[in-house]
Amino acid sequence: MQDAQFKSFDLPEIKIVKTTPKATQQQLTSYKRCYMGISLDNPDFYGSSLEALLQWTAANFEQCLIIIGDYLRRFNAQIFNSNGGLTEETASMKAGDAYLEQNAEILNRFREPKIKIIRWKDCLAFEQYKKAKLILDNLYKSDDAFRASLQKDAFSFINRQKRKKQTPAVSTERAIEISCQYLLEEIAVFSTLAEQGWNIEVYPGPELGVLVDIAKGNFSQIPDGLKQRINIELKVEKTQK
Repeated sequence: MQDAQFKSFDLPEIKIVKTTPKATQQQLTSYKRCYMGISLDNPDFYGSSLEALLQWTAANFEQCLIIIGDYLRRFNAQIFNSNGGLTEETASMKAGDAYLEQNAEILNRFREPKIKIIRWKDCLAFEQYKKAKLILDNLYKSDDAFRASLQKDAFSFINRQKRKKQTPAVSTERAIEISCQYLLEEIAVFSTLAEQGWNIEVYPGPELGVLVDIAKGNFSQIPDGLKQRINIELKVEKTQK
């Protein structure tokens, strides 16, 4: 596992910030595959930053699964009424189409088997997902601590958007509930991917608080995949000119 030892004239550097749970470099190098969820609202998934991230995964893993997080955005469209008159589902899929078209040149430089691209909705059809989602839904209803951890992440998200002048089109309570549904689906997919052998997540940003709590062993009745995964938090450092 390297901190982006490759060099390019204009690409940012990629550095490991930390892992959750804590893992040694030797442990990380034993994994051959990783996955990276593409958040369409994260500027690091565009342009030279995206290319640098893909180069980093190619340098450190034999294969990387790229998940375009488009269909998941339908929850945010419900919160902020940002679907432009379309249904939330249609708007989210069109956003994914636009992302793939906009970034086709960069994505096409990285071919299978090194890089494989799927879309969020594909993940919801996996049998492991249905089982993981049921477990998490039940835990959300029955475990006060788990529900509070999810709600804390949801509240933080809503507050971040408000600071960006994005005002929810629903009440704060409803916005938090919808955001919790977003998170339940997201971490159920993460569990599914780990069960399929994609144990390492790489992402340019901090880990969700609820996943940090899970990694600490705070909740016992969670899907098996969430007990197996390791998150690598990356930082995209733009070069100074």
